[in-house]
Amino acid sequence: MTYTFVPMTLSYAREMDTWQYDGRFDDLFMTPYFTSFEKDGVFVGPGGCDGFVALSGDEIAGLFEFTVTGSTMVIGLALEPRLVGKGLAVDYVNQGIQYGLNHYDIVIDVIKLDVKKTNKPAIRVYGKAGFERVNETDEEIEMKRNVL
Repeated sequence: MTYTFVPMTLSYAREMDTWQYDGRFDDLFMTPYFTSFEKDGVFVGPGGCDGFVALSGDEIAGLFEFTVTGSTMVIGLALEPRLVGKGLAVDYVNQGIQYGLNHYDIVIDVIKLDVKKTNKPAIRVYGKAGFERVNETDEEIEMKRNVL
């Protein structure tokens, strides 16, 4: 599947806000997008990240978030609930990362993400996508991947 990444809009944010993962994963935290839009008319995601929607054709396939500091890109992501468990995740992660590397006009050396320890499927996906564990807390695992 090929994805096209476009900036977050109110319509996309509203649709994603309805996504539910039936207790397998946390639901998306879309509140920062709505708050920033109401305040300033722009979409800023959790922690000040830039949010993008992954489209497959005209359908929303996922969310990809980027925070760039220096030469490090921190990502957050989600697949649309109906696409979870269908073997699409590794390719989705790689396409989203490539989009981010192309989108930002700076050299990125490292990509990082945090994942809940209870999200075993995502941990496996990130490992297959080249991420390694670098730090753990009681609840989360920090992972990184060097950009070659």
